[in-house]
Amino acid sequence: MNMGAMLCCPAVCAVEDSYIIAVPVKRRALVSVNIGGNTYYYHKNGVRISSAGVHMFRVPQKELNSVKKYSVSVRNVYARLPFALIKGKEKRFEFSFRPLEKTADIHICHISDSHGMFKEACRAGGYFSRKNLDLLILNGDIQNYSSRVSQTLLPYKIASRLTGGELPVIITRGNHDLRGKASQFLSEIYPSSRGDFYYTARVGCIEFLVADCGEDKIDSHREYGGSAAYHPFRLEETEFIERVADSNIFFEQGVKYRFVLSHVPFSVRNKESWGSEISPFDIENDIYCRWCDIIRQKIKPHLFISGHLHETEVYRRTDKECSRGPLRDIGCDTAICGGKTKKNKDFYSANITVNEFGCNIVFTNKEGKSPLKIKSDFE
Repeated sequence: MNMGAMLCCPAVCAVEDSYIIAVPVKRRALVSVNIGGNTYYYHKNGVRISSAGVHMFRVPQKELNSVKKYSVSVRNVYARLPFALIKGKEKRFEFSFRPLEKTADIHICHISDSHGMFKEACRAGGYFSRKNLDLLILNGDIQNYSSRVSQTLLPYKIASRLTGGELPVIITRGNHDLRGKASQFLSEIYPSSRGDFYYTARVGCIEFLVADCGEDKIDSHREYGGSAAYHPFRLEETEFIERVADSNIFFEQGVKYRFVLSHVPFSVRNKESWGSEISPFDIENDIYCRWCDIIRQKIKPHLFISGHLHETEVYRRTDKECSRGPLRDIGCDTAICGGKTKKNKDFYSANITVNEFGCNIVFTNKEGKSPLKIKSDFE
């Protein structure tokens, strides 16, 4: 299909109680979204933006869930003059949308740590097929680094291939996404909550706490050259986690499952996982212990979904690796959901089926084979 200025299909991303419909483009354009006769524009203080690489439209979930379809209108922009706009003919594209309405046999595809792999990630992510998939999670490090804005658009290309703009998506940042000059602009490229990459996200009967750890070494590490300030970022995030944990959002009517989502599995002591007594990856123990305490005591999650470690593993809440000390676990199993293998010979997605008492996780490789299955029981 000739999509005009659009790079690929939109991604309908869940953020809080909204969807952010993200429309990546390959040239300057004016873009709008229409849902049930209501038109949404990407603008800043009334000025429609034509120079963005990704046009983002925040719409109420209830509206799109009810109508179950939306359209995207795109018009090339050749020049913005003081008293004229030189533009092309408007093109309109229609998309169906299937919200998550089930409460059992919910199918989630989780992809992280593909590090630039596109075909492999799409093949591994095709386990459920678009017809049977309910939610796609792209959980960081989809590209290997962010030297150019074009590299940061890889999550949208994968989402387009797997969902066709028809299913809910959640996109998070990974630590490799923070490397390179384009990392400065990620809040303009990926959906977020008013620029913050930590937020809650409602998808049907699931309420997510989406956490963001930033980089995986201390701010003063030589790799960052003085460009990192993730410690104060984590302190701000701690206040956010305390605030939402004290709210009723995770126990509202209609919420059946409470999940935590983060690229970095902050419930795991990294020096244990990386096999080193002194590891540059073992950071922020006090902060991460605090996060685990708050989440265990007040959110009471059913599952923690993560990536980063390039493993196909589920750490039980009672495992040594899944605790930062006595009674400092997060209160649920921590699933390390695949990625590129450390020898770079394969890639695994995690395909999760959620039911009332637990979930089954099928790890599928780049050939579409599923050699490993793990079950996690909810408490």
